[in-house]
Amino acid sequence: MTRIRATCPDCGEIELQPDDIELRIIGNDPEDVRDGSTYVFSCPNCDDEVSKPADARIARLLVSGGVRVQCLAPDTATGAPAGVIEHPEGTVNGAPLTLDDLLDFHELLNSPGWFDSLLQLTN
Repeated sequence: MTRIRATCPDCGEIELQPDDIELRIIGNDPEDVRDGSTYVFSCPNCDDEVSKPADARIARLLVSGGVRVQCLAPDTATGAPAGVIEHPEGTVNGAPLTLDDLLDFHELLNSPGWFDSLLQLTN
């Protein structure tokens, strides 16, 4: 089983398993790591949540060790993580569209009666 060494600010060096860590990448995938990327874990000794910066090298090491990855694509205008989108009617929370979402939408638009189905959803 893979063991990953990390440092807790209070307890010093600790050992974790891949399931204990989450890599949060500001970018589109682990090969596209940008400033603000972090890895987060709960210290097994003191139970504090620890967040550390993750550069491209650390991200590659964590991914190769089996750590789960959450990609937060930056907003092109503001550089903020995706999921918080400025909208005239207020802030909208949600994940950005994926290619699968776009393909599903394309299939829906090509199906007969898609507009009637849409109208039924709004009533």
